[in-house]
Amino acid sequence: MFADQMSCISDMGFRGISLSDAVSHLEANGSWPSKSVVLTFDDGFANFHENALGPLTQYGLSATVFLISNYVGGQNTWDTPPEGLGTRSMLNWEQVVEVAAAGVEIGAHTHNHPNLRTLPDARVDYEIVESRIRIEDHLNSRVESFAYPYGAVSSAAARVAAREFRSACTTVLRPAHREPMHLLPRIDMHYVRSLNSFRRLLIGHLDHYLTARRWGRTVRRALIPGS
Repeated sequence: MFADQMSCISDMGFRGISLSDAVSHLEANGSWPSKSVVLTFDDGFANFHENALGPLTQYGLSATVFLISNYVGGQNTWDTPPEGLGTRSMLNWEQVVEVAAAGVEIGAHTHNHPNLRTLPDARVDYEIVESRIRIEDHLNSRVESFAYPYGAVSSAAARVAAREFRSACTTVLRPAHREPMHLLPRIDMHYVRSLNSFRRLLIGHLDHYLTARRWGRTVRRALIPGS
């Protein structure tokens, strides 16, 4: 499915670019780059290297991968894995270096993947800054992008992210427009499974569907905390 989606991006004349490249274009031109998509991957699972890097390279596309720095080379044991996911391996540092060398941006996703809304300010600062420092030490390059674990944003987390990174991603379900750079929305591909829907998404014809899904998700979270 992923390979078919990457082929679709290429066939429709779109570019897959990193978040930092998209932000650079916005800063220089006052608008997001046309005919471009930013593909983001949270957590840094090893299957990105196994299953996603090949199709990205094949079609000349870039992306951004957000790493949990303390779990690089380990497994997804920071929390109970969602039903159906199970215990999975994470990228190791050798693979991270290879991914970066292939032109994929490496971003930060905290050190331990906590819900930042539940932490005192000092711990929020540590989780965000430590992840950036650890990744930069291994890659010897600046980390410019961040994603909030679970999409959970507190005022302290937003403040630190704005200070430490050029941009930061939430999980608000809509295309990016003119939001603050440290509160960027994203479209969760869980809601876009068919190639027909994927094509409609690329040309901007899926906005009403995404709005309905966004409101549904908001209501569900209000009724079932933690969902």
